[in-house]
Amino acid sequence: MSIRKGMDKGDDSEYNPGTMTIRSYILNQLSRVFLSASLVLYCVMFIVQLVRMGQVLSVSDMDIFLLALIPMATFVLPMALIFSILITLEKLSVESEVIAMKACGVSQRHIAAPILILAAVCMILHLGISTYLGPLSMQKIQKRIISKAPEKVFAFLKEREFINTFKDLTLYIESVNQRERKLSHVFIETKGNERSVITSTGGTLELRPQGIMMRLTDGSVFMESGQSLRYITFGEYNFFLDADFRRDLKLRSTDALTQPELKGLIRENRAPKHVNEYYSRFAFPFLNLILALVGLQFGIQKPRSPRNIGMILGIGTILLYYLAFLMTDRLVKGAVLNPTIGAWLPDLIFCTILFTYWSTKRVVYGKGGI
Repeated sequence: MSIRKGMDKGDDSEYNPGTMTIRSYILNQLSRVFLSASLVLYCVMFIVQLVRMGQVLSVSDMDIFLLALIPMATFVLPMALIFSILITLEKLSVESEVIAMKACGVSQRHIAAPILILAAVCMILHLGISTYLGPLSMQKIQKRIISKAPEKVFAFLKEREFINTFKDLTLYIESVNQRERKLSHVFIETKGNERSVITSTGGTLELRPQGIMMRLTDGSVFMESGQSLRYITFGEYNFFLDADFRRDLKLRSTDALTQPELKGLIRENRAPKHVNEYYSRFAFPFLNLILALVGLQFGIQKPRSPRNIGMILGIGTILLYYLAFLMTDRLVKGAVLNPTIGAWLPDLIFCTILFTYWSTKRVVYGKGGI
């Protein structure tokens, strides 16, 4: 009743008690859904990371799994934000609370204020994680994974496939017995000045202080060096392998670089992918504000509208943005698009769509969107 009286007096100031109560109510509803959505998304992404890194890490490395939650936030924050906005506004619409607020004189901007505040907080957190906290955590994660990977080298060996995990050679194995840690029918082609083809009926991999040692038995070596050709048979042949597990684990070295480090790399080698990565870390967090505007435009529904429209719109918006992101990324890698423009283009596309929608709505209905 006090809210209604405050509104009836025409007091639409920022510090009106009724307005502040409504803002707190909306922010409370948003926060609950946001935290719930974040928890669900984190659980899903944690399981994905567990499967991805589980072949290298174990239960004793739980601190690394928890540390991985930090860079995950760059994906969790926008998704949780759009879901919380659309679901909350849909709930308020279906239960006719939006109509009651407007009947009390609450303007659209007062309803929008808590949403924009939450979006601004998400954007700031997102920016800090993508430019600083995320790379720092990835440095520790990659260092631990790479140091642990040689201990579980057999997990990276695939039967009857060409393996490029090891430097300067291609490996093909007919069968792998992980329990007995033995290899059967091994074929190796080395690269470099002296090319060679090595075949063996069996072998194994052993972790030594010097690195990973491959021990082959009952095989032959065909070597080509300049104009000379050599063919050698052996009973046992031992040599060390230089392994790079980044590709198998889908680890990018740029993910572990902070902005100053990435900027220094660009000075040395102005590769389009590095420039695009640098500016994408600034452009991607603005997605949170764009999603807030999308949610405000499409979140409020008619009381008798079908349920779960918010969830569908949220998933659709996220998918469209990532499709735009992938499209621009491919164009940058193909040297078709400037890497700086490519980083900001998805944001520009969505801003253009929103501006076009507002302009059309103003012409048809004689009013703006927010």
